[in-house]
Amino acid sequence: MMIRKSADPFWVLALALILIIIGLSYKLFLIIGIIIASCYVFFRGAEGIYGLFLMLPFSPILKLSPGGMTFFNLLIAVYILRMIFFNEKSKVSIYQVLSVLALIIFSLFKIDNSSLIKLVDLLIYFVLAILVMNSKETIDIRKLLLFFIVGIITASVLGLFSDYIPGLDGFIRETQIELDDGDIFGRFSGIQTNPNFYTMDITIAIAALLYMIGMKKHHWYDYLMVAVLLGFGILSLSISFFLTIGGIFLLYFIYKLFQLSRISFDIKVFIRGMVVILFVLIIVSQLANIPYFDIYLRRIGVGSFVDQSLSDLTTGRSDIWSEYLDLYLSDWKIFLFGLGYSLEKYNLRQSHSYYLELLLHLGIIGSVVYFNVLIAVFKPFSIKIRGRLLCLLPLAALVMRGFAINLLFRENFIFYLIICALVMADDKDAGLNTYLSDGVDDE
Repeated sequence: MMIRKSADPFWVLALALILIIIGLSYKLFLIIGIIIASCYVFFRGAEGIYGLFLMLPFSPILKLSPGGMTFFNLLIAVYILRMIFFNEKSKVSIYQVLSVLALIIFSLFKIDNSSLIKLVDLLIYFVLAILVMNSKETIDIRKLLLFFIVGIITASVLGLFSDYIPGLDGFIRETQIELDDGDIFGRFSGIQTNPNFYTMDITIAIAALLYMIGMKKHHWYDYLMVAVLLGFGILSLSISFFLTIGGIFLLYFIYKLFQLSRISFDIKVFIRGMVVILFVLIIVSQLANIPYFDIYLRRIGVGSFVDQSLSDLTTGRSDIWSEYLDLYLSDWKIFLFGLGYSLEKYNLRQSHSYYLELLLHLGIIGSVVYFNVLIAVFKPFSIKIRGRLLCLLPLAALVMRGFAINLLFRENFIFYLIICALVMADDKDAGLNTYLSDGVDDE
């Protein structure tokens, strides 16, 4: 029987979210909401990935109880089964199969019950990515990005009004920081329990929006979404977010200035450029008067760099990195093959670095095998970078944040990579953005 798809049944996901929120107090509604979301993912076929991206920011509350297993994995399973058994275009290359098989064989040398579960999770995420990338022609990256951002903003608003939503308080754990002078401030993280993971979603979303804006594929509300996401991100008081976003905006403006230097002088372009610069300066000057901006400067240690140690500047991360690095270099077997997936925390602390996490678990050899899987998963498309370097912004954001956050076993990580890959593959109308000295106007 043919199932006719509606143009854009977003209302189905909206209904699912409403029931899920009600389900925080009445579990039956949660189950009904999950079933409705699963139906959306199933009947939409390849486009069901939009529903997964909308639901991703809500994964912390898609549970029967705080700390329990998330039903988001069920949505992933529904998508995978739908694509494998009911989509003729779902094909896997020999290179992909052999690469995944090599990772499985390598991982099985150091395996136990807990690490086996982690390996299975990794394989599920890789299968998801393979199916998405093999169906990329039917996926609109802009629409996917909008679903993701709507999810982030909606979940963030829920976090702001958590005191008024029955049952939500139990899922939220307040995070605070204490500055050297004893002042204590709360850190906002939406409905998540970790501000760093929360701002990771925001970082990737902003970087992708900047690509859309820079390549003239945007709408007026894209600027509004960037501002809203920035506002929520600033509330997290995350230094890594603050520095990464600063770096991403710097790369964006360098690229735009480089473009302006390649085109012939145009008074309209010059005036618009000066207006943008003036607007940015006004925003920066206003931010300097915001208390949160002052807190960031105090956390970084601006004005007292001479007295700041590396540990102070990295908010203690450098001490953790040093401990993990010492462990990694303590044995040649660990250096080459890693410790396996069983390492949860070393000295009761996580590594706070995706790269150290990867080396400790897999070693040099295993890391090569792992990255080979990533290449196999995301390589099957041609990338036209010339004239559209902004398509690398999401990937640059992911690489930068990876130095200060654990990502290896988070389902969000594969979704970040999907955004990065689809943005890089979004080369339609790329010729409209190659600025030659022919008087082409710029924004």
